[in-house]
Amino acid sequence: MGCLVGSVSFVPLWAGLNFAFGTLLDGPIGAFIMEPPCQRLARTTEPLQRYALGRGKGRASSSICYFASGPVRVDGRTDGLGFTGREFLYLVTGFAGYAVCFVGAGALAVSVVRGGRRLFALGSSRKR
Repeated sequence: MGCLVGSVSFVPLWAGLNFAFGTLLDGPIGAFIMEPPCQRLARTTEPLQRYALGRGKGRASSSICYFASGPVRVDGRTDGLGFTGREFLYLVTGFAGYAVCFVGAGALAVSVVRGGRRLFALGSSRKR
């Protein structure tokens, strides 16, 4: 029974943690990592609000730097702007963060099962 409850609770916990981390990765984490190259590309000192990595095989869509004044597409030559190293750091941060979400969801599911067992045992002992 504990495995069933743990399995059923794992999926929504993992989805919730992934959603929260993904929101942070596209928002403040991405802005922190990608702000210097985006500012160099846009030739501005305006703070970066968020960054969206390009998607698709062979970069079918461009990455986008979002500033308050408007978005800037990362197209064409970006040599010397620092995008390659920063995008690699962005990807590594994403992979590590999602792995932590997976482990964290597993740990939370185990604690939910253990807590449920304790509550059930406490309720059973009071009936007697």
